[in-house]
Amino acid sequence: MRFIYTLQVVALVVVLITGCKNGEPIHPPVDETPTYNLTDFQPSQACSTCHPQQYNDWSGSMHRYSTNDPIWMMASNSLQLQTGGRLQSWCFQCHSPIAFLTKSAPLTPFQIGSLPSIVKEGVNCDFCHILRPPYTTTSQVVKYNIKPGMTKYGPIADPIATGAHESEYDPSYNRSEACRSCHDLIVNNVPVEITFREWQNSPWGAMSVECQDCHMLQYTGRAAVGGPIRNDLRRHDFIGVDVAITDFPNKPKQRELIDSLLKNSASMTINVPPTVALEDTIKVEVTVCNDKTGHNLPTSVFFNRQMWVEVTAWNDRDTAYRSGHLDANGDLMDKNSSLQPNADKDLTVFGGTLYKKGQETNVFELDSLVNNSIPPFASRTAHYNFKAPYTGVWNISVRLLFRPFGPYLFRAVGAQQYLAELPIFEMVKQETILNVQQ
Repeated sequence: MRFIYTLQVVALVVVLITGCKNGEPIHPPVDETPTYNLTDFQPSQACSTCHPQQYNDWSGSMHRYSTNDPIWMMASNSLQLQTGGRLQSWCFQCHSPIAFLTKSAPLTPFQIGSLPSIVKEGVNCDFCHILRPPYTTTSQVVKYNIKPGMTKYGPIADPIATGAHESEYDPSYNRSEACRSCHDLIVNNVPVEITFREWQNSPWGAMSVECQDCHMLQYTGRAAVGGPIRNDLRRHDFIGVDVAITDFPNKPKQRELIDSLLKNSASMTINVPPTVALEDTIKVEVTVCNDKTGHNLPTSVFFNRQMWVEVTAWNDRDTAYRSGHLDANGDLMDKNSSLQPNADKDLTVFGGTLYKKGQETNVFELDSLVNNSIPPFASRTAHYNFKAPYTGVWNISVRLLFRPFGPYLFRAVGAQQYLAELPIFEMVKQETILNVQQ
């Protein structure tokens, strides 16, 4: 299962693009949670002395970045203004659970630097290690069960006693259930961002291949300074597909891990006839199979992820055919391209669309959706038809590409300065040749 840290960033961006209808509520969270104080939670720095490896991993993770992301901040601020504050603490529910639980989430436009230091830690160490089961699906409002105090819970069955805190074994920390609250979202009774449920209903769930197996890789080391060597520890970089776009710890390593993750997420086959006559239509079939991932591809905010097929037919002199290439702004040539809207008639993008009363909408207001992502062990086949301009040997190159968001979304919130930091990852590449004869 591929962890995706942001349940709400793109939701905010989509609202800015599609707008909110006057008089229609955004369904903000209903305040039914106990109130805590910021002092009920320990800053992650307090963990670093005894747990330097885990702290270093977390420091460069998207859990840590979840309230430091300027795209999220810009989108949140714009939406707060647009809705007259009706958004309330919706986004902070998962981007900073401590802010949500302590009612310290700002309800007016803010700057990241103005947030309390522990709120800026996003999903911090202490919060995760005081979580208690049961973990439930979020229907509009997340319901956390936490137990602040000196006892920290984790997956080690025989923790070593320490003067820093009490330690208690909880096997749920090694199971996907622990990820559920922020990765299984229902809005207006529509299961919209349901990465947990996709995993649960897949063969991987039946085989007990857990989220942690892909997103918290196992290693051998010490859980704490001076502790015994253990061969079943977990990395805390929570690698997924979102990237830090500002200076951030472990940034190069993060992108290397994402690249590796995506290169081991799917397989692809291409079917091209070895020889065709010049007057014949060349038919290329590309089949993408989600045979390595425990949830849909893409997942979570599938309606804004961009996973697509790029096809190029070329030789040393000319290009006979292209699909899945970008316009001069770096956008795919679909409905979101301002330069060449819908110019790529054969474009294959795996994603989806949210609707309300048959019209495209945002994640807050939807009543239905179309999801064209690929479930585990399912396949999608794309067809491309074209003619070669002359005889000879033509190269056929096919790539499966991915990026977290399209550049048009950055422009929607005035974040053009970060476009250079938005990477495209090559998931799979295959090449073959085609002989066109008279």
